[in-house]
Amino acid sequence: MKMDTNPRKKLSKITLLAALVVALGISLAACSSSSKSSSPSSSSGADITIRDFAFTATPVKAGATVTVQNTGSVTHTVTANNGSFNITIDAGKSATFTAPATAGSYKFHCSIHPQMVSTLTVT
Repeated sequence: MKMDTNPRKKLSKITLLAALVVALGISLAACSSSSKSSSPSSSSGADITIRDFAFTATPVKAGATVTVQNTGSVTHTVTANNGSFNITIDAGKSATFTAPATAGSYKFHCSIHPQMVSTLTVT
């Protein structure tokens, strides 16, 4: 039986094998990942979305991490009227804060643009 002694062919086979192992690993990781959410969220994956100088808020659980996505072109804040949370979100960015520990409705506004108001429902 003749052995293949061409180093280029051997390296090519090793490279192909390594690529297959990596692809298999990625495939298995994708199959085994699970998405856990502590609260409902909008299609953007955010609990509060800022778009066109308006808020869209989905309910969150008490103490949950709240994600705010600013899809606009200017900076905004999410400031609770009762002072329980206050966060600044730059244009095109996202940020997080911890929801209040007590269930209820929390009115909030943008301190830069006071006409922007909404309510965060904490369950």
